[in-house]
Amino acid sequence: MRVAFCTLGCKVNQYDTDAMRALFVKAGHEVVDFEQKADVYVVNTCTVTSVGDKKSRQMVSRAHARNPEAAIVVAGCFAQGAPGEAASLPGVAALAGTAERADIVRIAEDALAGVRRTEVRAYRGRAAFEELDVSREGRTRAYLKIQDGCDRYCAYCIIPYVRGPVRSRTLEDVRRQLELLEAEGYKEIVLTGIHLMSYGKDLSGAALLDAVAQADGLPGIRRIRLGSLEPQMFSEEFVRALADDPRACRQFHLSLQSGSAGVLARMGRRYGPQEYAACVRMLREAMPESAVTTDVIVGFPGETDAEFEETLAFARRVALSRIHVFPFSARKGTRAYDMPDRVGAEVKKERAARLLALGKELEAEFAQGHVGRVEEVLFEERKGAYLLGHTGTYVAARVKTEAALEGEIAKIKIVLARGNALEGEIMY
Repeated sequence: MRVAFCTLGCKVNQYDTDAMRALFVKAGHEVVDFEQKADVYVVNTCTVTSVGDKKSRQMVSRAHARNPEAAIVVAGCFAQGAPGEAASLPGVAALAGTAERADIVRIAEDALAGVRRTEVRAYRGRAAFEELDVSREGRTRAYLKIQDGCDRYCAYCIIPYVRGPVRSRTLEDVRRQLELLEAEGYKEIVLTGIHLMSYGKDLSGAALLDAVAQADGLPGIRRIRLGSLEPQMFSEEFVRALADDPRACRQFHLSLQSGSAGVLARMGRRYGPQEYAACVRMLREAMPESAVTTDVIVGFPGETDAEFEETLAFARRVALSRIHVFPFSARKGTRAYDMPDRVGAEVKKERAARLLALGKELEAEFAQGHVGRVEEVLFEERKGAYLLGHTGTYVAARVKTEAALEGEIAKIKIVLARGNALEGEIMY
């Protein structure tokens, strides 16, 4: 059986696709590119915004057009959240929800044999973490999913409904996965999850720092990078532990969503701008060189011009290093779906453009601050005469050299910043 994959959405989704791909390979099936003709197409979908839904439908349509005889399996969040709609798309033979990745090979084989599957497994009470292995080759940075699910139920977010309850990879399996990744030569591991700071809530006496500590005694792993973090769950102990760990990358994606106290309250976020700023201060006092990146939603219901200006001012005041901007997208089933005072599309577009422009300015300022410093860079690829990679603060950097350093970490002296990227010289 020839099977092809398409992945939409977040890094967790990408990890899930890698895990499903490994299951097909283990079962003896051939994995081909999504642009090729295949017997089965697995579309791992996203539903966090209406754009995610649209792209999911488009990728299903593209697969059906490429091979009308193929069995299409719609997997992931869109399948879990809207199974009826997903199953009705042309060419769809089966669904695989967010609790059924371990069964994906059987589901696909049944679909190819003509067994339609139009329902997904619902979450009821507690659920177990799917401890799926991923085998990777030829990369320098590996993502390790250690947590799934969310119980925060922010007003705008559909994720708790489609990803289910909080569940965590056991510490023993985190260690096993890290050992495998070290053996494969990975220098940097990104610990990721749907709500990463909830790691261990379902385990007895485990927390995120315990997962980080599983890399102890694995000298090949030089960097540990954390996925998205939540400010209301920060503590001085957490920050001190990261500051004392030389493997911990000094880049922290600290979810903001708005710089306005009023908007944050309506969103159901469990912190305000002051608490967020305190977390940033904690990080920078302990690790002055830290990058703080974030996500912001613009045009949340009721967001006034004054509240948006508060967000702009706050982003500049705390000197964010990078901002991912998302216009508000109403998700049916969430509290925000029925909120009054919707913000118009043109206003959302204008606010997004202004915030993106500020984000580029702040990103360039942060990059400029690296000039004159010596930074360790993980080199990932070569383009012409240049080696390209990223610093621990996740700023792109390049050096002109003939040295074969792909997959290695080396020190470079930063001599120039161009926009949000750095140029340097190898320190021999």
